[in-house]
Amino acid sequence: MKLITLLFASLILENLCAPSFAEMIKNLRTLESYISQYKKEKKSRQGVTELVLTYIREGKYKSNYWKMVAGSAPKDLASYIDKKDKEHGTSTAKCLKYGDILMPSKEKSDFVHLFAVMNGIHHEKSYTRGASALVGWGGDLCQLIQDIKNFKGNLDKLSIEARKFLGIKGQFGEGDLIADLDAPIILKKKSETNTFADIIENYYNKGEYKNRVNDFVKLTFPVINKDSDQNRFRSVVSTRFRGDSYLKMLQMKYSIYDRGYDNHRIAAIYTFADYLFKNYKK
Repeated sequence: MKLITLLFASLILENLCAPSFAEMIKNLRTLESYISQYKKEKKSRQGVTELVLTYIREGKYKSNYWKMVAGSAPKDLASYIDKKDKEHGTSTAKCLKYGDILMPSKEKSDFVHLFAVMNGIHHEKSYTRGASALVGWGGDLCQLIQDIKNFKGNLDKLSIEARKFLGIKGQFGEGDLIADLDAPIILKKKSETNTFADIIENYYNKGEYKNRVNDFVKLTFPVINKDSDQNRFRSVVSTRFRGDSYLKMLQMKYSIYDRGYDNHRIAAIYTFADYLFKNYKK
């Protein structure tokens, strides 16, 4: 009983500490203005978009693996932002610590994960090749396989278990799922003359997110169209996942690549493909 009480209390505290959507937008907008000033003052070769993405991503994802697939922020950028916060009494560095944020759509999106996925796609300059899957939906599908790896049974039973996790709990919960879907869409809208703060604010407040699955599929799996049936969705997602060398290496790292996990892999892939098919507007 004591453990349950502590867990419940920690969840309440987490929600109380989570920033509001308005606070996030305010800090992000100010952060982007600071980074724009940084580029002008330092004459950085990196564009403002790249600087914003790498700075926020490194708040959570700093490993050499991430540096390889998404690049690095200048070493003095963090200290520059800290100095600006102190000078102006702002809190933009909080962006590095944001986790799941409740959006106006009543969904939770993992803020830093959103920027990490965009960072990887932007670095690859592709929505469909290279590490673009690894940093987002593909890498999280590997996490979903991990979530169900200890369950036994045939494909049908494993699919039931996978559906209990996708967008609900585990390592591919709602925060990661929403971030994975929204990342390529938001990035596609970005240029050096607009801001992520404005794009994200409009995306949610103007209801653009309601078409996210169609927009995500168009960018990520362009061979899928309105005439595609469920089997087509499954086939396209499966082919992309299985043919990706980055995702093979990640599965090997997680020790889930051998044939003993074939059904777990198929269950995870089909669960994600079925989610897209179910929410795709014909």
